[in-house]
Amino acid sequence: MIKIKRTHSPKALAKTNREFKDAIAGMGAREAYDFYKAHARKYCYNTEETKRHFQKMNHGRCSFCTQFLQDFDDAMTVEHIKTKRDYPQKIFQWSNLLCACSICNTKRSTRAHYPKKYLDPTKIDDIEKYFSYKVDGTIVANDTLDPDEMEKAEYMINPKYNIFVCICVL
Repeated sequence: MIKIKRTHSPKALAKTNREFKDAIAGMGAREAYDFYKAHARKYCYNTEETKRHFQKMNHGRCSFCTQFLQDFDDAMTVEHIKTKRDYPQKIFQWSNLLCACSICNTKRSTRAHYPKKYLDPTKIDDIEKYFSYKVDGTIVANDTLDPDEMEKAEYMINPKYNIFVCICVL
């Protein structure tokens, strides 16, 4: 992972976020998520504008494994930091979105992350220190970390937690 400087929210996404929050006002999480699923064609986060913002913000790379995405528009997926199912009010919130290659996004699936272990590449200045890349492209926890940092790095790359596990060509 590398530090990502988050840009401003895409205008259409910000508008969708406001409209969606108004539409689900007063609903519980389950009801709001069901509403989102029923109206997914109306409320979109994976738009061309959002993709352009991610491509520029991430320099064409996955937010997690840092793989360069040759065909960014087709290979990039939107990853929700806090899951859509558990946090429907954050589905369109820019600060809850990152771009991911399909492998990293698929590995995580719909599992919730643990905030105390999750390393957000938009919030940690020295995120690179947590990981090392082997010659074959596998990602490992950096062996110079203290125990707390090691736990976080291993959480991010351990297939048991499915945040990001990828063999990539750098």
